[in-house]
Amino acid sequence: MTQAVEALVRKTVGMSDAQLGEPWKWRDYDEEGLRFALLMTHHELRDLAVRLAAKRTGRTQAKAILAQYHQAYRDLSGVLASVRDDDLDRPPAPEEWPVREVLKHMLGAEFGFLRVCAFALARRRAGNAAEPTDAEWEAGGVEIVAQRKTAVDALSAATVEQARNVFAEIHMRILRELGGIADADIEAPSWFWDGEMPMRFRLHRFEEHMRQHTIQLDKTLAGIGRPPTEAQRLVRNIYNALADVEMEPAGEDQLRGQFAGVIDERAQQLAD
Repeated sequence: MTQAVEALVRKTVGMSDAQLGEPWKWRDYDEEGLRFALLMTHHELRDLAVRLAAKRTGRTQAKAILAQYHQAYRDLSGVLASVRDDDLDRPPAPEEWPVREVLKHMLGAEFGFLRVCAFALARRRAGNAAEPTDAEWEAGGVEIVAQRKTAVDALSAATVEQARNVFAEIHMRILRELGGIADADIEAPSWFWDGEMPMRFRLHRFEEHMRQHTIQLDKTLAGIGRPPTEAQRLVRNIYNALADVEMEPAGEDQLRGQFAGVIDERAQQLAD
């Protein structure tokens, strides 16, 4: 496995952004270019880790996949921690999205993926494995489509702090509504523009899409003269470590409290 990954890395690590945009197709995914080969490799490695851990720990695969997605969310939190309100609408180059437009795209996808998963899960639990008609699909998503529009529209005038709050709300909703998927349902069919795919694939798309466009945010910020400082890189590391702690099952409150106290004291010392 390691040798295979190293071989892929050697072939791709020196590619320019333009080369990453050259044609490459995986099933119906043909718009991202060669970068999708790297995105899919990350996806597949994450899924392999989930399968291996499930055999070892007994943790449901859906919870493990969502824990990976939570890491991506906390990585996004680390990026947004350094963004200023006056960064939001500065395009890095003509015809390229500013930070706000990238965030609107990311937020819309969060709602879209949730709609796909919730719809497929409802059909699974109703014992209906048939591909939905267009009418069934539209009827099953009216509410969440309206919620998506409201949330994305709100980002048009949002501050960075308000944007972070909107992402937190949909993120917690996704963890809550999809965290109970049993292993017996992980391969259930689901439908989207790319046809029928197993629920497993859809759950991994939350993380992959967020990571893809977090990288876009990195490039956008660098393009407007706001590349990460050392402090910002260190803060991002902290958010990624926090993700692992947050996704551990409840309990050990005394131990958690002990560490929280140490961090609170440190923050006060630094403020002083």
